[in-house]
Amino acid sequence: MALADIRRDFQDPPIEFRPEVRWWLAEGLHTDATLRDEIDTAHRLGFGGMEFLAMDEQAIDHSRYGWGAEEWVHDSQIVVEETTKRDMAVSFTSGTNWSNANLPNITPDHVASAKELDVLVEDLAAGAGRTGALPQVDLAAPPPAESMLPGERGEIHDQHFVAAIAARVVAERDGHTPGVLSVDSVVDLTDQVQGAGSAEPTLDFTAPDDGDWKLFVFWSHGTGQTASPSAGINYTVTYLDPEGAQAVIDYWDTVILTPELRAEIAKNPRAQMYMDSLELSVYGAGGLFWGHTVAAEFESRRGYSILPWLPFLTRTVPMMASTTRYHWDAEAADAITIDKVRFDYVKTLTDLYIENMLRPFGKFLRESGMTLRSEISYGLPFELTRPGPEVDGIENESLEFGSQIDAYRLLAGPAHLFGKQYSSETGATTRNHILNHRFYDQIIATQLAAGITKTVLHGWASTAGAEGVTTWPGHEGMWGMFSERFDTRQPASEFYPEWTAAVGRVQYLLRRGLPRIDVGILRTDHFTDNTSGMTFRGPDGKRWPDEVAYGTWWMRNRENFWWEDLGMQDAGWTYEFFDGSLLRRDDVSFDGTLVQPGGPGYQALIVYQSTLEVDDAAHLLDWAKQGLKVVFVHGARELACLAAGTYTTHEKAGSRTPGLDGRDDELAQVVAELLQQPSVVAVDSPAASLQALRDLGVVGRAEFTADNTTVLSHLRHDGDLTHLYLYNFLYDNGSPTAVEVSLPGHGTPWRLDPWSGALRPVAGSRSVSTPEGGDRTLITVELDPGEIALVTLDRSAAPAADSSLPLRRDLATLDDWTIAVESWDAGELQVITEDRGLGYVTTEVKPLTAVTPLAAATRTLAPWTELAEVGPDVSGVGSYETVFTVEALPAGGDRILLDLGSTSGGLGAVQVNGSEPVGFDTSHPVVDVTSLVRSGSNELTVRVSSSLNNRLLARGYYDELHDIGAEFLGIDQTQQTSPQPYGLVGPVRLVHESH
Repeated sequence: MALADIRRDFQDPPIEFRPEVRWWLAEGLHTDATLRDEIDTAHRLGFGGMEFLAMDEQAIDHSRYGWGAEEWVHDSQIVVEETTKRDMAVSFTSGTNWSNANLPNITPDHVASAKELDVLVEDLAAGAGRTGALPQVDLAAPPPAESMLPGERGEIHDQHFVAAIAARVVAERDGHTPGVLSVDSVVDLTDQVQGAGSAEPTLDFTAPDDGDWKLFVFWSHGTGQTASPSAGINYTVTYLDPEGAQAVIDYWDTVILTPELRAEIAKNPRAQMYMDSLELSVYGAGGLFWGHTVAAEFESRRGYSILPWLPFLTRTVPMMASTTRYHWDAEAADAITIDKVRFDYVKTLTDLYIENMLRPFGKFLRESGMTLRSEISYGLPFELTRPGPEVDGIENESLEFGSQIDAYRLLAGPAHLFGKQYSSETGATTRNHILNHRFYDQIIATQLAAGITKTVLHGWASTAGAEGVTTWPGHEGMWGMFSERFDTRQPASEFYPEWTAAVGRVQYLLRRGLPRIDVGILRTDHFTDNTSGMTFRGPDGKRWPDEVAYGTWWMRNRENFWWEDLGMQDAGWTYEFFDGSLLRRDDVSFDGTLVQPGGPGYQALIVYQSTLEVDDAAHLLDWAKQGLKVVFVHGARELACLAAGTYTTHEKAGSRTPGLDGRDDELAQVVAELLQQPSVVAVDSPAASLQALRDLGVVGRAEFTADNTTVLSHLRHDGDLTHLYLYNFLYDNGSPTAVEVSLPGHGTPWRLDPWSGALRPVAGSRSVSTPEGGDRTLITVELDPGEIALVTLDRSAAPAADSSLPLRRDLATLDDWTIAVESWDAGELQVITEDRGLGYVTTEVKPLTAVTPLAAATRTLAPWTELAEVGPDVSGVGSYETVFTVEALPAGGDRILLDLGSTSGGLGAVQVNGSEPVGFDTSHPVVDVTSLVRSGSNELTVRVSSSLNNRLLARGYYDELHDIGAEFLGIDQTQQTSPQPYGLVGPVRLVHESH
């Protein structure tokens, strides 16, 4: 694509590049009029698609309106029809807590339902015997209260005997401290059980007289996990046995996908099924996911029986997989053996999840005109990246990963290796209506730096909801304690058309061509800490606000979790993670220089974890003989679980196999041969890795000429064009910076403005040639904290002449304003009814917003909290008017800039002389007004929005609102917030920029 094409499309990016929204419907309650109005409004505001799901709505008849009811099917039809009319994407939502992956036509005892492995333990003294019936699980007992995952447990009736294992106790369990069992003592008694397939199996066994023993009796039964809202009781299907996916397919094929719905889906090229985070629960004492095929599949794939090892697998999982606490460990001499068995168990689960759920479900969806987008693996004991090739889109989320660049890199590897759309559920927090718009802009900016190019905002809800429970500012959808809304209840919605266009322009450019990632890092992870983004315990032990953690902790404190060394990042290099087995796929290649040249094009690979599969090492060896650059990094540390404060240190990279395959010696031989290759080196610490890569001849594609500790980069190659994204990520605790970037090739660099769509030559550029990097173009970009920049290098054009940074001088400081604030508060309740001729009337209520203008007496800019006529209780939109004079219009490429100083993080727009509104970056609110000003007097209007925090605080909204972020820390409190300063505070300057 030529630069002229980019210039044309960048002005008005097509709808498929615009951000999308997750839409929380009040089950099937919404009237047709409401559904159509919501979709039309989202389209008008510039959103490119809607991902919809049924959320539990109080005070309505779930059998009439819940998921699976006629009203829900009807509403689904309306949603697909209306989005398709507008060329918007539409996504159904599947996931354990969204009903769609749960079925009303199965019970927990059905072969297709989710299963767990439960355990009962008998104590046996030395030489003691036991006889008769084995203990059975009390299926009627309430589940433990320890699990923090949502969902309820229904009635379970059947259990099936799996195994009886005895082991000698070395040390008893003590609270959360695991007990210790002797590995050598383990006895598999399963074959000695009489009537194993009957309702009451029996076992006679006498413990040896060498100590105290435990008898572990394992039973399989349904988890009983249900989801709501639904027309009936919906039980979770199994993700491990093949019957689970098939049951979902059959139900959708025969019940949900009516001929009318199929016809509409066929018209929409961007119809999807979105598989949300895998919030599957187990409730019994075993804590293990199971299925009727698991034991046999394990033995077939791993080469040994899992049964004798089951006591070492039993666990408690309070939240997600990263919070796993094993009940029993082995003695130190056998600790690695147990680690290997645990690895093999999870590897097998991952195999089954891929083969029995993702593949058949994805195939069915594609045959039905949809694609599968998924938050693969995380949350469960599945390997994180191996399922990547099986889905059409890979999704991450800001809620669970706290907007951390290293977390987004975890899934960037499989997304880029296999050319998958990489997206993110964006904006979910535990601070509903509290945070300013700049906070969410920073989440998006961080994701873009990792290669995410599809933003799905979390989320959207109609303000209309059920009678009796819906109050201003409107129907919540995702509860009042979780997430943000990007709909018309927000004062900022006035400015969404400018904002969504700006995000769309960035996403358009960053989907062009191919991602270029400098280094791939091999990393196998079965227990990804996807709760790190919700760990808000401050140094004083108290719950600290999301905005403090996001803005000043973790990466904003220059601390990455999974690859802790910042050498590559500070040099402008990019890297990402993936499981080494993905390199062995037929669709991944090495051309003698680059890994996957038609994808990320890694110039080198890093091995840092202690474990490495022999087959992966052999594959690296084969490529290293062809010139692949590999660095083994010893002594690296990575996060295990942030809430628990646990980390894993890998003393020696690639020192053993991860599973119990007996191939450690073979691995040692392969690694030794690898290290003999001239393109492979080992270093003793991560801090030495960057220099090792440089010594191997690696040059960063967007290398900083000097280390920069505040800027992240991402690069795309697009024929003769190179697109560079830069982001000053220390948005709350950083400073303005100027970064000089060396880009490959000679050409003309252009700066692209996401807010106006304009392109202009980059000032401060020059062409050089170096022995190490060849022909390069150097550009210098200035960035305020939180600001992003887009640069395109056109290598088809002649190199630009050397230039210097522009000179700027103030023309005027605008300090005389007419100030008025439009105060938002609760208005009347509008009643909406619908009679579809089915024998009942559906009623919604829609809280309207009352807007009261408040004129400020002062003509000096100040936060609303300091304006006597406004005060600390007001949320809404501020309007600021002034007049300024321009003596002479600029010429020769000079510009006139309007620098707003600070808008307190609020989204807004500028109008000059009655122009169309022009939006601005909330971190760098500077608008090019060159084409809008005239010689002489000019009229300026600036409008700036707020969050709803101050008004809701004054109304007592937060008094009873539970703080879910505090709950994760074991703290019982309501949401804590205070009045926030809003509005344009400046200083506002008119600036002349000359070249």
